[in-house]
Amino acid sequence: MEDILSNISYMHIFLACLIVFISSLAQSIFGMGWGMIAAPLLALLDPKLIPSTIVFLGFFAALYPSIVHYKNINWTIFYPAITGRATGSMIAGPVTAYLIATNKIELILGIILLITVFISASKIGRIKQTRRNHFIAGTSSGILGTLVGVGGTPMGIIHQNNDPIMVRANNNAFFMIGSIISFAILVFYDVMQMYHIYMGILLLPPLFLASITAKYCLKYASNILKPYIVTVCSLSSIGLILRGLDLI
Repeated sequence: MEDILSNISYMHIFLACLIVFISSLAQSIFGMGWGMIAAPLLALLDPKLIPSTIVFLGFFAALYPSIVHYKNINWTIFYPAITGRATGSMIAGPVTAYLIATNKIELILGIILLITVFISASKIGRIKQTRRNHFIAGTSSGILGTLVGVGGTPMGIIHQNNDPIMVRANNNAFFMIGSIISFAILVFYDVMQMYHIYMGILLLPPLFLASITAKYCLKYASNILKPYIVTVCSLSSIGLILRGLDLI
């Protein structure tokens, strides 16, 4: 582990810890936001972390809130969603391996995130809460989550008019199990390497700290954290696209 991490500066580690803390805080409070914040910022810091380290940490980001809010899960819509997540992850596996091998992951991540921002800012009508629609949302999340570590937008759209307490419970359980599925797929296609796991272990302390302290931030989160998620995501996405095109 020391050999793998020997070339990483203390500033690099500090910035990564800060990114993980903020992203995990958003995940614990809103039931989403982990990938949308962590993926672009960590990619700008170290492109090798995408998507593997994001997926590895995603399990732990959703673990504690999943346990806390377990009793509020709506199992009727959870099962088709997680089935879709598994389906989407299997579809995305070979594509992810190709993008990593061809060094196109930054460009694709930037494009996907800009589309995500556009969709998030658009007004989409109420979606029927059917098993089919949740399967479709779960499949889309599986593809995006495994491909670039950002699978929250489809679930945000399908749940946009639902009870926030149920959404927080369902989404955290969904992303916890979904991360395990994506992790297995990335291991199978030899995308997940020891470097990603070691970096993930190194970043666990700020993640756990955010999960534990999230309950004290609920009162201020909507006013302080939520308005900046889209802005940060937009700017970092543009940076990733420019770097992916070798313009910066």
